[in-house]
Amino acid sequence: MCEACYIHVPFCQNICAYCDFFRCRYHKGLVDRWLEQIIKEINERLTNSLKTIYIGGGTPSSLNVQQLEMLLQTIQPYTNHVEEYTIEANVESLNCEKLLVCKKYGVNRISLGVQTLQPTLLKEIHRQHQKQDIIECINNIHKAGIHNISIDLIYGLPNQTLAMWKQDLQEIVQQFDIQHISLYGLTIEPNSEFGRKGVTNIDEDVEADMYDYAISFLNSSGFQQYEISNFSKVGFESRHNQMYWEYNDFYGIGCGASGKEHHRRYDNTKNLNDYLHKGSLPTNIELDQKDEMFEMIMMSLRMKKGMNRSIFKKRFDVDVYDYYKEIIDRLVEQKLLVLDKERLHTTEKGFHLLNDVLVNFLE
Repeated sequence: MCEACYIHVPFCQNICAYCDFFRCRYHKGLVDRWLEQIIKEINERLTNSLKTIYIGGGTPSSLNVQQLEMLLQTIQPYTNHVEEYTIEANVESLNCEKLLVCKKYGVNRISLGVQTLQPTLLKEIHRQHQKQDIIECINNIHKAGIHNISIDLIYGLPNQTLAMWKQDLQEIVQQFDIQHISLYGLTIEPNSEFGRKGVTNIDEDVEADMYDYAISFLNSSGFQQYEISNFSKVGFESRHNQMYWEYNDFYGIGCGASGKEHHRRYDNTKNLNDYLHKGSLPTNIELDQKDEMFEMIMMSLRMKKGMNRSIFKKRFDVDVYDYYKEIIDRLVEQKLLVLDKERLHTTEKGFHLLNDVLVNFLE
């Protein structure tokens, strides 16, 4: 039984230059038609109360107040036992009226797309906000009674310097009343504006220095790194994302959403016209036990706490050490992994070389 649900809202007011996610520009009539279909999908697919809900995109806050309320009202019957209920938002489209709707229906976590504080970089990536707008938005979120706020930041943007990155992080820690930070190294995808224009990545050594500085600075500033790209104050780790990393099943609902249920992963159609007329049309990938064992290790080792051995054994009827003994012994000897009675996790060295660690399990 799935206890987590991801819902995809594919609409944005503006298209960011780096974005390659499935999204399209907001149009009220189109969103109204999309709402009819996703409401139908929610009612057909959800059957039980959920522990975590994540509404992502796109930009969910691009919906108008009435559209947002209609979506949240449809989800409400499945929120009786919800522990974490997140909605993604952009600073420029999250107003006080929408926040009150979120609070009314039990949303208790906001993920804000901040990306950078630098005016020149914000202009280059087509974001409309400035630093003072972010501070005002965060204050409004708290005034609405929602006190779990995460922000997204991107490093490795064209023309972004290490000095800019350090300044952003320092100002965020000093001035923003937030509990969680997610970092994303820029990947230039072919279908993004950057990709079409032939924009190239900055020097990889500078990008690595940005990541290393973030780890050191944020850890010393009360934001502990609990996953490769995620930092939080104590008790504010993302419960929904941990559902993914602990390799639990989750519903994927909406055009462009992905999910995992009953030994299969699936991707819903990214063709909005097909979705409006025919529904989610998922493409399924069946998983055998070997696939699932590797994927559970791959996802779990992204977290500092690693993988729970007893859960692995309960799912697959074999202890992880018995199945991967030779590989684990070799990685332990190389001081990349630690195996104790309860967990399998990386060392600090192994955490920074995670891809090299995981390649061994593909043997």
